[in-house]
Amino acid sequence: MKYRSFLSAVLVTIFLGTASLVFAWDHPSHMITAAIAFEEIERLRPDLMERIGLMLMKHPDPAPFWVAATDAANGKERARRMFIEGARWPDDSKGTNNDRLSWHTARFPIIAADTSQETKDLVASRGGRPVGDAIAALELQVSVMANPEAGADERALALVWFLHILGDIHQPLHVTDYYSAEYPTGNGAGALSYVWDPMQDSAMPLHVLWDSHSLRSTALEDIDRSVADLVKKYPRSSFPQLKKYSGPADFEVWAREAHQIAVDFIYGSDLEFVKDPDQGQDTAQVVLKMVKYMLEGISPLEEAPEVPAEHWAQLQKHAHSQVTLAGYRIADVIVSAADRLLIEHTMTGNVLESMDNVQTRTAQ
Repeated sequence: MKYRSFLSAVLVTIFLGTASLVFAWDHPSHMITAAIAFEEIERLRPDLMERIGLMLMKHPDPAPFWVAATDAANGKERARRMFIEGARWPDDSKGTNNDRLSWHTARFPIIAADTSQETKDLVASRGGRPVGDAIAALELQVSVMANPEAGADERALALVWFLHILGDIHQPLHVTDYYSAEYPTGNGAGALSYVWDPMQDSAMPLHVLWDSHSLRSTALEDIDRSVADLVKKYPRSSFPQLKKYSGPADFEVWAREAHQIAVDFIYGSDLEFVKDPDQGQDTAQVVLKMVKYMLEGISPLEEAPEVPAEHWAQLQKHAHSQVTLAGYRIADVIVSAADRLLIEHTMTGNVLESMDNVQTRTAQ
Protein backbone atom coordinates (compact mmCIF):
# COMPACT_ATOMS: atom_id res chain seq x y z
CA MET A 1 0.00 0.00 0.00
CA LYS A 2 1.50 3.30 -1.10
CA TYR A 3 1.36 6.39 1.13
CA ARG A 4 2.35 10.03 0.82
CA SER A 5 3.43 12.49 3.46
CA PHE A 6 0.91 15.00 4.75
CA LEU A 7 3.67 17.62 4.45
CA SER A 8 2.93 17.91 0.73
CA ALA A 9 -0.65 18.90 1.48
CA VAL A 10 0.57 21.60 3.83
CA LEU A 11 2.94 22.97 1.18
CA VAL A 12 0.19 22.98 -1.45
CA THR A 13 -2.06 24.93 0.90
CA ILE A 14 0.69 27.47 1.68
CA PHE A 15 1.61 28.12 -1.94
CA LEU A 16 -1.79 27.81 -3.62
CA GLY A 17 -4.07 29.00 -0.86
CA THR A 18 -7.41 27.47 0.04
CA ALA A 19 -9.59 28.88 -2.73
CA SER A 20 -10.37 25.44 -4.09
CA LEU A 21 -11.71 24.36 -0.70
CA VAL A 22 -14.10 27.19 0.08
CA PHE A 23 -17.02 25.37 -1.52
CA ALA A 24 -18.46 22.02 -0.55
CA TRP A 25 -17.32 19.91 -3.49
CA ASP A 26 -20.62 18.18 -3.96
CA HIS A 27 -22.27 21.46 -5.02
CA PRO A 28 -21.02 21.28 -8.63
CA SER A 29 -22.57 17.83 -9.16
CA HIS A 30 -25.99 18.97 -7.96
CA MET A 31 -25.75 22.19 -9.96
CA ILE A 32 -24.83 20.30 -13.15
CA THR A 33 -27.70 17.86 -12.66
CA ALA A 34 -30.15 20.73 -12.17
CA ALA A 35 -28.82 22.61 -15.21
CA ILE A 36 -29.29 19.49 -17.36
CA ALA A 37 -32.81 19.05 -15.99
CA PHE A 38 -33.69 22.69 -16.70
CA GLU A 39 -32.61 22.35 -20.34
CA GLU A 40 -34.67 19.19 -20.66
CA ILE A 41 -37.78 20.74 -19.11
CA GLU A 42 -37.47 23.69 -21.46
CA ARG A 43 -37.23 21.29 -24.41
CA LEU A 44 -40.15 19.15 -23.25
CA ARG A 45 -42.42 21.79 -21.72
CA PRO A 46 -41.33 25.39 -22.33
CA ASP A 47 -44.60 26.59 -20.76
CA LEU A 48 -43.25 25.53 -17.34
CA MET A 49 -40.29 27.91 -17.34
CA GLU A 50 -42.12 30.95 -16.00
CA ARG A 51 -44.09 28.90 -13.48
CA ILE A 52 -40.90 27.39 -12.05
CA GLY A 53 -39.34 30.81 -11.63
CA LEU A 54 -42.42 32.24 -9.92
CA MET A 55 -42.65 29.24 -7.62
CA LEU A 56 -39.02 29.50 -6.48
CA MET A 57 -39.57 33.15 -5.61
CA LYS A 58 -41.97 31.86 -2.95
CA HIS A 59 -39.36 29.62 -1.30
CA PRO A 60 -39.47 30.10 2.50
CA ASP A 61 -35.72 30.85 2.54
CA PRO A 62 -35.68 33.29 -0.40
CA ALA A 63 -32.35 35.09 0.07
CA PRO A 64 -30.09 32.50 -1.65
CA PHE A 65 -32.40 32.40 -4.64
CA TRP A 66 -32.50 36.16 -5.06
CA VAL A 67 -28.71 36.29 -4.80
CA ALA A 68 -28.36 33.53 -7.38
CA ALA A 69 -30.64 35.41 -9.78
CA THR A 70 -28.73 38.69 -9.47
CA ASP A 71 -27.76 40.22 -12.83
CA ALA A 72 -29.70 37.60 -14.81
CA ALA A 73 -30.22 38.82 -18.36
CA ASN A 74 -33.91 37.87 -18.54
CA GLY A 75 -36.71 36.02 -16.77
CA LYS A 76 -35.76 32.60 -18.10
CA GLU A 77 -32.15 33.00 -16.97
CA ARG A 78 -33.37 34.17 -13.58
CA ALA A 79 -35.51 31.05 -13.28
CA ARG A 80 -32.60 28.86 -14.41
CA ARG A 81 -30.23 30.30 -11.83
CA MET A 82 -32.76 29.85 -9.05
CA PHE A 83 -33.43 26.30 -10.21
CA ILE A 84 -29.70 25.50 -10.10
CA GLU A 85 -29.45 27.14 -6.67
CA GLY A 86 -32.33 24.99 -5.50
CA ALA A 87 -30.41 21.78 -6.13
CA ARG A 88 -27.66 22.78 -3.68
CA TRP A 89 -29.86 24.55 -1.12
CA PRO A 90 -30.43 21.44 1.07
CA ASP A 91 -26.66 21.05 1.53
CA ASP A 92 -26.25 24.76 2.25
CA SER A 93 -28.92 24.37 4.93
CA LYS A 94 -27.10 21.66 6.86
CA GLY A 95 -27.09 22.44 10.57
CA THR A 96 -30.09 24.80 10.33
CA ASN A 97 -33.75 24.27 11.13
CA ASN A 98 -34.27 23.46 7.45
CA ASP A 99 -31.94 20.46 7.56
CA ARG A 100 -33.33 16.95 7.15
CA LEU A 101 -30.25 14.80 7.61
CA SER A 102 -31.95 11.44 7.00
CA TRP A 103 -33.29 12.54 3.60
CA HIS A 104 -29.91 12.50 1.85
CA THR A 105 -29.37 8.73 1.82
CA ALA A 106 -31.08 5.36 1.42
CA ARG A 107 -28.22 2.97 2.17
CA PHE A 108 -28.56 -0.66 1.17
CA PRO A 109 -25.94 -3.00 2.67
CA ILE A 110 -22.86 -4.64 1.23
CA ILE A 111 -21.66 -7.45 3.50
CA ALA A 112 -17.97 -8.38 3.34
CA ALA A 113 -16.89 -11.99 3.78
CA ASP A 114 -15.29 -11.32 7.19
CA THR A 115 -18.41 -9.69 8.67
CA SER A 116 -19.45 -11.15 12.02
CA GLN A 117 -22.68 -13.09 12.38
CA GLU A 118 -23.87 -10.49 14.87
CA THR A 119 -23.55 -7.75 12.26
CA LYS A 120 -25.21 -9.93 9.62
CA ASP A 121 -28.14 -10.52 11.98
CA LEU A 122 -28.36 -6.80 12.73
CA VAL A 123 -28.50 -5.95 9.02
CA ALA A 124 -31.03 -8.71 8.36
CA SER A 125 -33.29 -7.33 11.09
CA ARG A 126 -34.07 -4.35 8.86
CA GLY A 127 -35.92 -6.66 6.50
CA GLY A 128 -34.29 -5.25 3.37
CA ARG A 129 -35.12 -1.64 4.21
CA PRO A 130 -32.29 0.86 3.61
CA VAL A 131 -30.80 3.10 6.28
CA GLY A 132 -31.95 6.65 5.55
CA ASP A 133 -35.22 8.07 4.28
CA ALA A 134 -34.31 9.38 0.81
CA ILE A 135 -36.80 7.17 -1.04
CA ALA A 136 -39.71 8.01 1.27
CA ALA A 137 -38.71 11.69 1.14
CA LEU A 138 -38.80 11.66 -2.65
CA GLU A 139 -42.31 10.23 -2.60
CA LEU A 140 -43.35 13.02 -0.22
CA GLN A 141 -41.84 15.79 -2.35
CA VAL A 142 -43.49 14.59 -5.55
CA SER A 143 -46.82 14.32 -3.74
CA VAL A 144 -46.56 17.92 -2.53
CA MET A 145 -45.39 19.18 -5.94
CA ALA A 146 -48.52 17.71 -7.54
CA ASN A 147 -50.94 18.80 -4.80
CA PRO A 148 -53.10 21.80 -5.78
CA GLU A 149 -53.97 22.40 -2.13
CA ALA A 150 -50.30 22.91 -1.20
CA GLY A 151 -49.17 26.52 -0.96
CA ALA A 152 -46.64 27.95 -3.40
CA ASP A 153 -44.04 28.03 -0.60
CA GLU A 154 -44.66 24.34 0.17
CA ARG A 155 -44.30 23.37 -3.49
CA ALA A 156 -41.12 25.46 -3.82
CA LEU A 157 -39.62 23.71 -0.80
CA ALA A 158 -40.66 20.32 -2.15
CA LEU A 159 -39.14 21.12 -5.53
CA VAL A 160 -35.67 21.96 -4.20
CA TRP A 161 -35.60 18.93 -1.94
CA PHE A 162 -36.67 16.78 -4.88
CA LEU A 163 -33.90 18.23 -7.06
CA HIS A 164 -31.34 17.44 -4.41
CA ILE A 165 -32.47 14.02 -3.23
CA LEU A 166 -32.96 12.58 -6.69
CA GLY A 167 -29.39 13.64 -7.45
CA ASP A 168 -28.23 12.03 -4.21
CA ILE A 169 -29.69 8.60 -4.92
CA HIS A 170 -27.74 8.44 -8.18
CA GLN A 171 -24.47 8.71 -6.23
CA PRO A 172 -23.53 5.10 -5.33
CA LEU A 173 -22.30 5.89 -1.83
CA HIS A 174 -25.52 7.69 -0.92
CA VAL A 175 -27.27 4.35 -1.34
CA THR A 176 -24.67 2.02 0.18
CA ASP A 177 -23.21 1.04 3.54
CA TYR A 178 -20.25 -1.32 3.67
CA TYR A 179 -20.10 -3.82 6.57
CA SER A 180 -17.06 -5.86 7.53
CA ALA A 181 -15.04 -6.93 10.57
CA GLU A 182 -13.46 -3.46 10.54
CA TYR A 183 -16.81 -1.73 10.00
CA PRO A 184 -19.26 -3.71 12.16
CA THR A 185 -21.79 -0.84 12.10
CA GLY A 186 -21.11 0.22 8.51
CA ASN A 187 -18.75 2.78 7.05
CA GLY A 188 -21.21 5.67 7.05
CA ALA A 189 -21.84 5.73 3.29
CA GLY A 190 -18.07 5.82 2.74
CA ALA A 191 -17.57 8.77 5.11
CA LEU A 192 -15.44 6.65 7.47
CA SER A 193 -13.21 5.23 4.71
CA TYR A 194 -10.29 7.35 3.50
CA VAL A 195 -8.26 7.42 0.29
CA TRP A 196 -5.71 9.88 -1.11
CA ASP A 197 -7.31 12.60 -3.21
CA PRO A 198 -6.05 12.27 -6.83
CA MET A 199 -6.54 16.00 -7.45
CA GLN A 200 -5.13 17.59 -4.32
CA ASP A 201 -2.67 16.22 -1.77
CA SER A 202 -4.81 15.20 1.16
CA ALA A 203 -6.48 12.16 2.66
CA MET A 204 -10.19 12.44 1.91
CA PRO A 205 -13.33 10.41 2.69
CA LEU A 206 -14.28 7.97 -0.04
CA HIS A 207 -17.74 9.52 0.03
CA VAL A 208 -16.36 12.97 -0.79
CA LEU A 209 -14.21 11.54 -3.59
CA TRP A 210 -17.40 10.40 -5.30
CA ASP A 211 -19.31 13.57 -4.48
CA SER A 212 -16.58 15.73 -5.96
CA HIS A 213 -15.23 13.44 -8.74
CA SER A 214 -13.65 16.00 -11.12
CA LEU A 215 -15.33 19.43 -11.24
CA ARG A 216 -14.68 21.44 -8.09
CA SER A 217 -15.93 24.82 -9.18
CA THR A 218 -19.37 26.36 -8.66
CA ALA A 219 -18.82 29.14 -11.23
CA LEU A 220 -21.75 29.14 -13.64
CA GLU A 221 -19.50 29.24 -16.69
CA ASP A 222 -17.78 26.05 -15.48
CA ILE A 223 -21.13 24.41 -14.74
CA ASP A 224 -22.46 25.32 -18.18
CA ARG A 225 -19.33 24.05 -19.89
CA SER A 226 -19.64 20.71 -18.08
CA VAL A 227 -23.33 20.45 -18.96
CA ALA A 228 -22.56 20.96 -22.66
CA ASP A 229 -19.86 18.28 -22.55
CA LEU A 230 -21.98 15.76 -20.64
CA VAL A 231 -25.19 15.96 -22.68
CA LYS A 232 -23.11 15.59 -25.83
CA LYS A 233 -21.25 12.59 -24.41
CA TYR A 234 -24.30 11.03 -22.74
CA PRO A 235 -27.47 11.74 -24.76
CA ARG A 236 -30.71 10.17 -23.63
CA SER A 237 -30.24 7.40 -26.18
CA SER A 238 -27.09 6.23 -24.37
CA PHE A 239 -29.11 5.09 -21.33
CA PRO A 240 -31.10 1.88 -21.95
CA GLN A 241 -32.33 2.13 -18.35
CA LEU A 242 -33.94 5.52 -19.01
CA LYS A 243 -37.61 4.57 -19.21
CA LYS A 244 -40.75 6.69 -18.99
CA TYR A 245 -41.39 7.68 -15.37
CA SER A 246 -44.10 5.36 -14.05
CA GLY A 247 -44.50 6.57 -10.47
CA PRO A 248 -42.77 6.75 -7.06
CA ALA A 249 -41.91 3.03 -7.16
CA ASP A 250 -39.21 4.00 -9.67
CA PHE A 251 -37.18 5.75 -6.97
CA GLU A 252 -36.10 2.53 -5.29
CA VAL A 253 -35.28 1.00 -8.68
CA TRP A 254 -33.01 3.96 -9.46
CA ALA A 255 -31.37 3.82 -6.03
CA ARG A 256 -30.65 0.12 -6.46
CA GLU A 257 -29.07 0.80 -9.88
CA ALA A 258 -26.59 3.15 -8.19
CA HIS A 259 -26.09 0.67 -5.37
CA GLN A 260 -25.07 -1.95 -7.91
CA ILE A 261 -22.24 0.34 -9.06
CA ALA A 262 -20.99 0.28 -5.48
CA VAL A 263 -21.25 -3.51 -5.39
CA ASP A 264 -19.49 -4.11 -8.71
CA PHE A 265 -17.05 -1.23 -8.96
CA ILE A 266 -16.31 0.45 -5.62
CA TYR A 267 -16.22 -2.48 -3.22
CA GLY A 268 -15.88 -5.16 -5.88
CA SER A 269 -12.51 -3.81 -7.05
CA ASP A 270 -9.06 -3.84 -5.50
CA LEU A 271 -9.44 -0.25 -4.23
CA GLU A 272 -7.76 0.14 -0.85
CA PHE A 273 -8.91 2.50 1.89
CA VAL A 274 -8.26 3.05 5.57
CA LYS A 275 -10.59 3.68 8.46
CA ASP A 276 -11.14 6.96 10.26
CA PRO A 277 -9.27 6.52 13.57
CA ASP A 278 -12.07 8.00 15.69
CA GLN A 279 -14.22 5.32 17.26
CA GLY A 280 -17.83 5.59 18.37
CA GLN A 281 -18.79 8.61 16.24
CA ASP A 282 -22.46 9.35 15.76
CA THR A 283 -23.91 10.45 12.44
CA ALA A 284 -23.82 14.15 13.30
CA GLN A 285 -20.10 13.95 14.14
CA VAL A 286 -19.35 12.20 10.85
CA VAL A 287 -21.22 14.86 8.87
CA LEU A 288 -19.54 17.72 10.74
CA LYS A 289 -16.14 16.17 10.11
CA MET A 290 -16.84 15.92 6.37
CA VAL A 291 -18.05 19.52 6.29
CA LYS A 292 -14.90 20.63 8.09
CA TYR A 293 -12.82 18.74 5.57
CA MET A 294 -14.67 20.23 2.60
CA LEU A 295 -14.63 23.81 3.92
CA GLU A 296 -11.20 23.92 5.54
CA GLY A 297 -9.31 21.02 3.98
CA ILE A 298 -8.63 19.51 7.41
CA SER A 299 -8.37 15.72 7.31
CA PRO A 300 -8.17 13.48 10.40
CA LEU A 301 -5.57 11.34 8.59
CA GLU A 302 -2.10 12.29 7.43
CA GLU A 303 -1.84 9.51 4.86
CA ALA A 304 -4.08 7.10 2.99
CA PRO A 305 -3.90 4.68 0.04
CA GLU A 306 -3.61 6.19 -3.41
CA VAL A 307 -6.47 5.74 -5.86
CA PRO A 308 -5.06 3.86 -8.89
CA ALA A 309 -5.13 5.93 -12.08
CA GLU A 310 -7.30 3.38 -13.89
CA HIS A 311 -9.81 3.31 -11.03
CA TRP A 312 -9.91 7.11 -10.90
CA ALA A 313 -10.60 7.33 -14.64
CA GLN A 314 -13.39 4.76 -14.40
CA LEU A 315 -14.83 6.46 -11.31
CA GLN A 316 -15.21 9.71 -13.24
CA LYS A 317 -16.97 7.91 -16.10
CA HIS A 318 -19.46 6.38 -13.66
CA ALA A 319 -19.97 9.69 -11.86
CA HIS A 320 -20.45 11.73 -15.02
CA SER A 321 -22.89 9.19 -16.40
CA GLN A 322 -24.91 9.15 -13.16
CA VAL A 323 -25.00 12.95 -12.91
CA THR A 324 -26.35 13.19 -16.46
CA LEU A 325 -28.88 10.39 -16.00
CA ALA A 326 -30.16 12.08 -12.84
CA GLY A 327 -30.70 15.30 -14.79
CA TYR A 328 -32.86 13.57 -17.41
CA ARG A 329 -34.89 11.80 -14.74
CA ILE A 330 -35.43 14.98 -12.72
CA ALA A 331 -36.89 16.64 -15.80
CA ASP A 332 -39.19 13.70 -16.52
CA VAL A 333 -40.57 13.56 -12.98
CA ILE A 334 -41.13 17.33 -12.81
CA VAL A 335 -43.02 17.29 -16.11
CA SER A 336 -45.09 14.38 -14.81
CA ALA A 337 -45.79 16.23 -11.55
CA ALA A 338 -46.84 19.34 -13.48
CA ASP A 339 -49.25 17.30 -15.58
CA ARG A 340 -50.59 15.62 -12.46
CA LEU A 341 -51.02 18.99 -10.76
CA LEU A 342 -53.23 20.15 -13.61
CA ILE A 343 -55.36 16.99 -13.38
CA GLU A 344 -55.62 17.23 -9.59
CA HIS A 345 -56.49 20.91 -9.82
CA THR A 346 -59.28 20.13 -12.30
CA MET A 347 -60.59 17.28 -10.12
CA THR A 348 -60.46 19.39 -6.97
CA GLY A 349 -62.29 22.19 -8.76
CA ASN A 350 -65.02 19.79 -9.91
CA VAL A 351 -65.43 18.39 -6.39
CA LEU A 352 -65.75 21.85 -4.88
CA GLU A 353 -68.22 22.87 -7.57
CA SER A 354 -70.31 19.76 -6.85
CA MET A 355 -70.26 20.51 -3.12
CA ASP A 356 -71.48 24.06 -3.81
CA ASN A 357 -74.31 22.70 -5.92
CA VAL A 358 -75.36 20.27 -3.17
CA GLN A 359 -75.34 23.04 -0.58
CA THR A 360 -77.39 25.27 -2.86
CA ARG A 361 -80.03 22.55 -3.42
CA THR A 362 -80.14 21.78 0.30
CA ALA A 363 -80.70 25.41 1.15
CA GLN A 364 -83.61 25.53 -1.27
